[in-house]
Amino acid sequence: MRATFLPELGGRLYSLFDKENQKELLFTNPILQFANLSILNAWFSGGIEWNMGQYGHTFGTCSPVHIAKLIDEDGNEFIRIYDYERTRNFYWAVDCHLPTGAKNLRVHVRIINDRSEMTPMYWWTNIAVRETPKARVFGSTDEVIFVDQGFAGYGSSKLPYLPTVPDVDLSFPQNFPFANEYFFQNPKSMSSPWESILYEDGQVFYERSTAALRYKKMFCWGNHVGGRGWQEFLSDASSADFSPYLELQAGLAPTQLHGYQMPGNSAISFTQFFGSFTKIENQQLLNVKWSTAQEKISDQIEKVVPKDLLESENLRFEKLATQTPLEILYQGNSWGALEQMRREKSGEKIPAGFIFESARNVQISEWIELLETGNFPDSEVNETPSSWMVQKEWISLLENSRQNWLSALHIGNYYFEIGEKEIAINHWNQSLEYKSSPWALRNLAIAQREAGNLSHALDFYEEAINKFAPELHDAFYEEYLQLLITAEKYEQLWEIYTEIILIRIPSERIDLAAAKAALQLGHYQFLEQIFTRTFAQIREGESTLVAIWFEYQATLAAQRSGVVVDDQIRKQVRQSARPPKNIDFRMIES
Repeated sequence: MRATFLPELGGRLYSLFDKENQKELLFTNPILQFANLSILNAWFSGGIEWNMGQYGHTFGTCSPVHIAKLIDEDGNEFIRIYDYERTRNFYWAVDCHLPTGAKNLRVHVRIINDRSEMTPMYWWTNIAVRETPKARVFGSTDEVIFVDQGFAGYGSSKLPYLPTVPDVDLSFPQNFPFANEYFFQNPKSMSSPWESILYEDGQVFYERSTAALRYKKMFCWGNHVGGRGWQEFLSDASSADFSPYLELQAGLAPTQLHGYQMPGNSAISFTQFFGSFTKIENQQLLNVKWSTAQEKISDQIEKVVPKDLLESENLRFEKLATQTPLEILYQGNSWGALEQMRREKSGEKIPAGFIFESARNVQISEWIELLETGNFPDSEVNETPSSWMVQKEWISLLENSRQNWLSALHIGNYYFEIGEKEIAINHWNQSLEYKSSPWALRNLAIAQREAGNLSHALDFYEEAINKFAPELHDAFYEEYLQLLITAEKYEQLWEIYTEIILIRIPSERIDLAAAKAALQLGHYQFLEQIFTRTFAQIREGESTLVAIWFEYQATLAAQRSGVVVDDQIRKQVRQSARPPKNIDFRMIES
């Protein structure tokens, strides 16, 4: 086996290659196509990713992480992917073991909250594998929670038949007419839950874990136009290596909308095995009852990864998890080093098994100055702050430092983050007293928006734009224009847009906001041009552009008939018209 990792991109396991059979086990994307599917507008498909801390794909999917080399008790080298998660203040490590001659990759994950306070926790291992026309998915239970697209909710049932697509065997992902997912609900008593996918040639890819990671998941894009569009957009359909893909996932909570509080001074650990085997006789399992096939797949996985082996390896890996790395192979971001410096100054230690080399860069230099001098440096208000901080220990240092507009801004951000909104607003107003900045004005706008005061929110955005344009970041305009849409001030939005395009190339989100105004104001030539473009900023599940296109088509149909557009015309258009493929990224057609 050969495993290839991308340390600069979240430690993604890009490839898991079976050298004996000359076969790639994962979906390896032939290109790096970044998309707006995660928290930081920075995600790409393929391989195995490690998601923790926040709902959805972690914000670190495209950020550098640390990788170090270690040696086990038998002299085998293994690597540790690790980092400090600074928004939730926990440490995480993924130890990857691939002993000589091993037919599977063995991964041991350790998550440590060494603070006295609880912290929100979330973990999903996302595995991208090839999707073929007859590929079939199995899990160690038939009990699943499924997504009900029609009511935007959830239900529970047993595979392979679910109420969302009646009388259709949904263990075959290609049978889904829309993007969908289901979550295997393995019981607590199950010591080593698993999931797998069976291909037409009898190959089985599997993931098996210890009990902590007992929830498994299947996600597919569906066989409709929007789903196929996403597959092609996220990869290169013209490449000889292109393949549709689906995801097998494993998590700590029942679904990806579930989380829980991790107690203070506690740790979570689990072990996963990833591998594959091929049996020609497995081809017939594509044509029998799911329960019958599932029993046979279960027996085969038990022979390849026996429960006893999984448990013994887990115990061995736990002992190795606190071992100090021998060599840092790749140095990730500097936040772990900064936290290590803070703890050293206050007489605290970081958990065993982690090592961060000190580094000074723009992102952490201001915080180092605060730590060393007791004061936070000032900066120009037109410059984007180099970093943000919501860790209470740093805020305590800020509150005891000499104040300026930027320190007051950071303190306000912290209090807003923990729900103390009035205190936050006071600090942002104080920031403005030190020096007017677009950042404090924007934050006050957000506070007013959340309080339902749209007019006051708009006032703050307008003050920021009037004082600081054209240097403002696109995000100011994106938020401002979206608020104008909420307030139904389309003429004002269009006027602002025409001013924007005179001084800068607008971002895609600005163009999309303008498209909504253009529809309302009858600027149809602009809309026609918008519909010819492919937008990289469309989020997963977002149907903004398609909705505009349908409303535009309904408007044209009504004009041709000499009537006012109504719901009946809208319904007819949705049933008969097909949006251009380049804008159709719907997860479900309706």
